[in-house]
Amino acid sequence: MADLKNNSESTRIETSNKKDIVIVGAGAAGLAAAMTIKDRYPESECRVQVLEASEKIGGRMFCEQIDGFHLYSGASAIHESFATVRNMAHELGVELYPNPKVKGAQIYAGGRLWGMFVGGSLKQTLTTIGTVLRSPQFTLFGIWEFMRLFSLLKKRAKALDFENYDRIMDLDNSQSFADFAREHSLNRYLKLYGELDFNCFIASDSEQVGAAYAMALLWLWTVNPASRNYSPKQGISTFFKAVEDTCSKCVHLAKPVERIILEDGVVKGVVTTDGQPIAADAVICATTASAASRMLPDLPIQLLETLKRVRYSSCIYVALRLDENILENDSHAALFPPGSPTFLTMVSNLAALAPEAAPPGKSIVHALIIDKHARQFFDLSDAQIADRTIQEMRRFFPALPEVCSIDGAEQEARVYRWPEAMCLLSGGMLREMHDMRAQLERTTSGLFLAGDYTRLPSLNGALKSGIEAASASLSYVLGNDT
Repeated sequence: MADLKNNSESTRIETSNKKDIVIVGAGAAGLAAAMTIKDRYPESECRVQVLEASEKIGGRMFCEQIDGFHLYSGASAIHESFATVRNMAHELGVELYPNPKVKGAQIYAGGRLWGMFVGGSLKQTLTTIGTVLRSPQFTLFGIWEFMRLFSLLKKRAKALDFENYDRIMDLDNSQSFADFAREHSLNRYLKLYGELDFNCFIASDSEQVGAAYAMALLWLWTVNPASRNYSPKQGISTFFKAVEDTCSKCVHLAKPVERIILEDGVVKGVVTTDGQPIAADAVICATTASAASRMLPDLPIQLLETLKRVRYSSCIYVALRLDENILENDSHAALFPPGSPTFLTMVSNLAALAPEAAPPGKSIVHALIIDKHARQFFDLSDAQIADRTIQEMRRFFPALPEVCSIDGAEQEARVYRWPEAMCLLSGGMLREMHDMRAQLERTTSGLFLAGDYTRLPSLNGALKSGIEAASASLSYVLGNDT
């Protein structure tokens, strides 16, 4: 890869017959871009290298396998509307299986956990009826407002799709979902049920997310009972491993980029934080919007300001490898609504959705901590976070041992910190991102942005943005229509 050579007048580049594409970031978008380039053009025509600031591949898609346990750190399921993800899994030979039709959860209310199931056995159905009738989390007015929300969203069901966000552009105004709920008299629904969904899906609340994005989230993940999720039998780590294997050789870890070089609106390459210049015919910036804005100070001011307006939530996942499931009645999750006397938001049992994610007879439990509670924990060590989380979980799950062990050998919990967890696409930002990408194409040559913030935020949006950025960069450097 040629280096950038600086002189007093401009940046000169050593040329070669090969075209060089640098991808900044080895998260979902960056890996999808690398896969696309390597698949379409041989190394003899187009060279690609991925520069990753951290020491891990995968970003918020990162997974790891430890002693037969498959742990995830962020993304955990593949929705049926994730067409890009499902197509990529098929191409990689990763078989996806629908998650169980019976969706079971425990919801904390009134000082205890209540069972709630969609489908299931007669016993589970009776448990659900008892929860609806007796739990303070459910009221007739709240249920009525939920049904009204179902009716509102069903009318736009064909447009609520993570694959083709352009179909909900007309819904993307300056409203937050909280504004939308107030306008349509859905306040009880939002307080009793809706905020809990946002806590679990985006690690934030309805005031922080735009109405269009929120409607897609709610319809596809909770409101529509017919929607399905998929995963490999061993969990999403199987998909991640297949992606990682295809392009790990071109990824350079612990190689943070200080700046992407633009001269007169044309990309020349990047400079790493250790001062190393790397020339490139095109650069794909596949980072968060905030990281992109730091690396691109020479962008037109309007584009730069748009990037700076993108906001992210914060969260921590604590993964525990256990001898048995601590959740009752085959529930796949325990949920703690806002106002619950705990810093926990959700405790999920991965093995309930992906039975081979843990060795036979074992279980994996992930605890989710969000927002201000997560930020308060960031300064603690992993051991301190794990210890506090385990002690807190034992208040609600007495079966959880103080020292989590498997076969008598003490195991360290895994702690995954995300200061920038989920993109909070506020009202109007979907359209702004669309317009920003169009303006970038008009004003800047050789620079391509990828990341979930450029689409409807999701694993699908991140992967699709990487594929499309790769296609555009190939068209640019090779001078043809790819």
